[in-house]
Amino acid sequence: MQPVRTRSKVLYILLISGFFAILGSTMSKSPTLPLYARDLGLGREEIGLVAAASTVTGIIVNFASGVLSDVYGRRKLLKMSGFVFLTAPPLYFLAGNALTLAFVRVYYGIATAVFVPVSFALISDTYPEKKGTFMGFLSSATLAGRALAPLIAGSIIYFLGFSVVFVLCSVAGLIVFALTFRLPVPDGKPERFEFTFNDNLLLIGLLDAAVYMAYQGIETFLPLLYYLQGKAWLSGLILSLEVGVMAIVKPYAGYLSDRVGRTRPIIGGMVLVGAAMLTFSLASSLPLVIVGALSFSVGASLSEASTKPLATEVSKLHGAALGFLESIKDIGQALGPVIIGILGFSRGFTFIGLFGIVALLVFVVRFGLRGPQISKNR
Repeated sequence: MQPVRTRSKVLYILLISGFFAILGSTMSKSPTLPLYARDLGLGREEIGLVAAASTVTGIIVNFASGVLSDVYGRRKLLKMSGFVFLTAPPLYFLAGNALTLAFVRVYYGIATAVFVPVSFALISDTYPEKKGTFMGFLSSATLAGRALAPLIAGSIIYFLGFSVVFVLCSVAGLIVFALTFRLPVPDGKPERFEFTFNDNLLLIGLLDAAVYMAYQGIETFLPLLYYLQGKAWLSGLILSLEVGVMAIVKPYAGYLSDRVGRTRPIIGGMVLVGAAMLTFSLASSLPLVIVGALSFSVGASLSEASTKPLATEVSKLHGAALGFLESIKDIGQALGPVIIGILGFSRGFTFIGLFGIVALLVFVVRFGLRGPQISKNR
């Protein structure tokens, strides 16, 4: 095991890097991307396709980056992601149409798709006995960046224009890139790579997919609920509250997961997510919407704080496991708005809630109430 000082250094570097990585990448898209695309003359359909480009990248790259980090080491992959965080924002200046803007989003999407699974895998390697707790801290750092980004970017666009936003995104990328060189060089060589498909990971991934179906569905359609129409500030406040609660709860949820096991927090969390979706489907007043948002935030935090460490415990290949989870999560995130768009608010939110409960029931049937037996050498 690494010395305490070395482990602390890794943790601090990842927390700071995680904050600036997600701050910069989120500033480039929320609310910047649709406004910049409209300024370029793109229509709604083109803006939707451009916005989806980075998500599609994540579905493919998340798993690949996790596997590559198992083969070549976490440090090399994190340095690569830092380079993309640094170099992607200036490319916005060269975009002049939907195709070139989509290319920029695809390239930028590589950075996040590499950074997220590999950084969590490094946390798992560094803190094998307390991975839930410290994965929770890393999640909170990224959520803090995600919560602050729209406010910062929106204010800068209003007062100074798009150019300053893209420059600041690149500065954030420079900080991430520089910090990756401060990561300790690992001792020895990575273990021999032997990948076999683990169907337990698919079940765990379905839970995350359900959570992010719900998350993206809420984020996309909450402002369109009839009693929030024309009140963008209020819908923004509710969404910020949702992210803020998740940032606060996740470290505690991870600590709970380390203490009582992974399964019970997952069960409690997914029940809360299902209840939140039912609340949204029946919501006829603002208080019910707020209750649903808070219920979702706590439930999602409880579940996700356990699914990530559990994935590293059912698979010896931590990078591949977490990359696979991120890919499944991105599929769910992409499907959420589509499902609600097709089925409507009430039936769409209900469907997503039922999907999460069914995934939970299959998980419990497979793993039992106490979860899988984890060998200590993993």
